[in-house]
Amino acid sequence: MTIAIVIDLIDCLTNGSVMTARRFADGLKGRGHEVRLIAVGADGENDCAVKERYVPVLTEVSAKNQIKFGKFEEQKIRAAFKGADIVHFIFPFKLEKKCKRLADEMGIPTTAAFHVQPENISFNVHLGRCKPFNRLIYAYLYRTFYRYFDRIHCPSAFIAQQLADHGYGGELYVISNGYDPAFVPPARRERNEKFEIVMTGRLAPEKNQQVIIRAIAMSAHKENIRLTLLGNGPTRKKLQSLASELGVDVKFDFLPRDLLIKKLQTSDLYVHSATVEIEAIAAIEAIACGLVPVIADSGLSATKQFALDGRSLFKDNDAAELAKRIDYWAERPEERLRAGGRYAAFAKKFSLENSLSLAEQMFADEIMDCRTKSAAKGEACRSRLFKRA
Repeated sequence: MTIAIVIDLIDCLTNGSVMTARRFADGLKGRGHEVRLIAVGADGENDCAVKERYVPVLTEVSAKNQIKFGKFEEQKIRAAFKGADIVHFIFPFKLEKKCKRLADEMGIPTTAAFHVQPENISFNVHLGRCKPFNRLIYAYLYRTFYRYFDRIHCPSAFIAQQLADHGYGGELYVISNGYDPAFVPPARRERNEKFEIVMTGRLAPEKNQQVIIRAIAMSAHKENIRLTLLGNGPTRKKLQSLASELGVDVKFDFLPRDLLIKKLQTSDLYVHSATVEIEAIAAIEAIACGLVPVIADSGLSATKQFALDGRSLFKDNDAAELAKRIDYWAERPEERLRAGGRYAAFAKKFSLENSLSLAEQMFADEIMDCRTKSAAKGEACRSRLFKRA
């Protein structure tokens, strides 16, 4: 297949959706498909690089959350779409809306992914738990974009249910974003000088890293714990101030893949504190490396699906309960090692290869459906002409 993927930007390595799109594109290429990226920063041989679109105020706010908006350059994009079997959309923004209309005009089948959870927006404008506001965003995204698609990629069963609950039509394909097969357990896990806790994710209100810092401050092992927060984002200074105030040993970093794998392989516990999460590949990568996770049990997050039992869950935003979970695992190294092996085996269910196979099936279903509809339409036209004759 020749697959065109439209995403506003592809050159920001701290954006989870961008990394997902890059991983999918590379994986599809590895399976023999031709992939054409339409995005700011696209630089592959068959890609279409578009200019960044400036939106007053919104551009500045979005930049803090590692988002850029692509400009619709019709001639270039039309050339990139020519000969494509399908066009797949990652975001629901202006570039994607205009590209969807162009693809329809050119008669190219289309599918879309749902990566922008409304709560990601509402938490950043201090309306995170305002249900009417979030319902409004769900309705807006459906009315302006998703209602035009027959097939939608949902990275988790959780978000598929959310879409169904909010009246989204079409077929919802639950397909994990898939983790890189390079994330594997170490041959041997060495003992660290301190108990090393790690979390990977954007530093933003809905990711709620502050609860980890507060929990460590309550831990019986506070002086022997080091927390590493891997990511960038608007709450970094607040988190640094909180750590300093509570006397918690916190390191902030952003690591390329190879060093990230090494960090996960040499850490002792993975904590995922996000209140809002469509899937969290970061959590899958951690458990694939044999790390036991402790995950926020939030009604707005899919990540709790990766907990094998209650020892890996804590009540959302409850620092005291998280402190108990941290102490439990810190005091049981052998039990933690055994559990880590079970988690590494469980992670294989979310492999990139499995996800790519499911995505290929979704694309094939859409292409076949469009061909069937086109043939039926052509037959109807021929029938009408015959009757007139």
